[in-house]
Amino acid sequence: MYTFLYWITLIIVGLTLSQFVYSADSTVNYKNQPPPSAISPSPSIGSGSDVCVVVRSGAVQSSVIGISGGTHVIDKNCIMLKNARMLASLGLKVSATALMCENRAVWRAMIMSGTPCPIYGKIGSEALTEYIKIGRLNENGTINESWNPMRVNIRNSNRRNYGQPVN
Repeated sequence: MYTFLYWITLIIVGLTLSQFVYSADSTVNYKNQPPPSAISPSPSIGSGSDVCVVVRSGAVQSSVIGISGGTHVIDKNCIMLKNARMLASLGLKVSATALMCENRAVWRAMIMSGTPCPIYGKIGSEALTEYIKIGRLNENGTINESWNPMRVNIRNSNRRNYGQPVN
């Protein structure tokens, strides 16, 4: 009950005193003062480290309020390149090539250059024959543009489809 009376009294006093509050005439000079600015963070990922993380940050500022933010993004292409480089350095050149061939542009370039990507452990002309057999290439060796990778039997969960383009 006392709390309620306290608040009622406070409101009445506030309303009574508000009649005696006047604004003063003043001029504010903003000359030689810096503008308000939002500064975006610079999240560090370890300077000079060989990592596949990209830092993205940004900021927006109005005359009243500013907002800024930053984040880390994993570069999946960089990871694929590092993995392929590591496989090649271990002497696993065919595995490195198969990993690179998961990229559609690399797969297409390999076919166009006459050195098809490995498939099911086969390379060279055997790989070409296998691509024709699964329908990825036409009988004359050109790329079958209407080929749908979803038609591959996905219930067979072994590594037979390794090296096929996935994007």
